[in-house]
Amino acid sequence: MQAKSPQRRYSLQWADFDIEPVDGVVDGPTLEDVRAITRHLAQATEGFVILSLEDERYIQTTFSEPGDGEAGFQLELRDGSAERHFELDEDFVDIATVVETFEAYFADPAGVAARPGWRLMKL
Repeated sequence: MQAKSPQRRYSLQWADFDIEPVDGVVDGPTLEDVRAITRHLAQATEGFVILSLEDERYIQTTFSEPGDGEAGFQLELRDGSAERHFELDEDFVDIATVVETFEAYFADPAGVAARPGWRLMKL
């Protein structure tokens, strides 16, 4: 008989949205909570979302609108320390990529960290 792996305990946080709900925290979110809040960010013109396992293990996104006309979402992943803080190779992604990546992290954080396309950030 195989032992069941322990259930992960996440925290979902969002803030600085310019539409309601403007901020909040859900301890122990469901997958539907993660989907709803990341999609909600797409309707705002600013804000961020963080899905964390612990202080130093999380995925986060923010909407960025640089002055040159480009805009989109940025994704970052922290895997235990500042020495393991990554961003996607793509400067900006669409909301579908954000939602899919957050869903995948909710299911398997190590699998998301092992995906190609992350580059180390210098903090």
